[in-house]
Amino acid sequence: MTRDEGSDAGSGPQVREAFSLLNHEIRLEIVLALLEDWQAVYTEPRSYAELMEAVGMRDSGKFNYHLDKLRGVYVWQVEDGYVPTASVTALYRAVLAHQPTAEFEYDQTEIDAACPGCDATLVLEYERGFVSVDCSACDWIGFTYPFPRRGFDGRDADAVARAVTRRARHHVAMAAEGQCPFCAGTTTVDPRVDAVEDDEYWIKIDCDACSYTIGTAPLATVLYDGQVATALEEVGTGREPYDWQLPGATVRVESRDPLELALEIDGDDGTATVVVDDTVTVQSVCVDG
Repeated sequence: MTRDEGSDAGSGPQVREAFSLLNHEIRLEIVLALLEDWQAVYTEPRSYAELMEAVGMRDSGKFNYHLDKLRGVYVWQVEDGYVPTASVTALYRAVLAHQPTAEFEYDQTEIDAACPGCDATLVLEYERGFVSVDCSACDWIGFTYPFPRRGFDGRDADAVARAVTRRARHHVAMAAEGQCPFCAGTTTVDPRVDAVEDDEYWIKIDCDACSYTIGTAPLATVLYDGQVATALEEVGTGREPYDWQLPGATVRVESRDPLELALEIDGDDGTATVVVDDTVTVQSVCVDG
């Protein structure tokens, strides 16, 4: 199970100010003009006169007022003129990816995958920017993860399911290693040791700076570790295409001080045991069989 839900983080003055800076047509036009030929750090600057002409302004005083509001935040002044900052290009890409003002409807669609609980065909749906995969025949708790609308272009339901699974796995790997995949801030991994005995045990990862928070299966947090990948191959399992097809891991507490958890994964050719610490960092991997 993979879950990502928003929180109240990031609702403070800095966020409000960042949005308010673009709440004027002239400032928005300045930013869009600078983004026309954006080439990351190699973007050719536009001179003051070129930028003013591109925006269609004649009143230099008014133009200067709005340009100063953006300077140092979304616009950077260099020797030959002005260039957009990485912050504004990130906002621009987010709008293109999510297309928040465009209507988008996606009907529930069956995918070529069986429910791990009852073998019924799974269905994919899209709501509030989240792709969810669930079973219509039983109470299996499925997979859900945010996915930009642009990700549906040129993909059928099965391709979307594969794409969002790969996306989630890469994000979880980054977050588990201490870097938020969205804001690059540090993350905190909570192994929820008191819940280890639960049938549907999962590990929580939170960004320390933004709203990214996720609950994920223990094996998913170490899936990209080279030792783990090799061990899974040796016991006859692998990195299945979908998270819900990953082999189940039996989790037990090896030690509480220092904290160590053992993940046991049974395969056709043996058992792999992965020991992780309190940050779910792999400490050892062994294969029996």
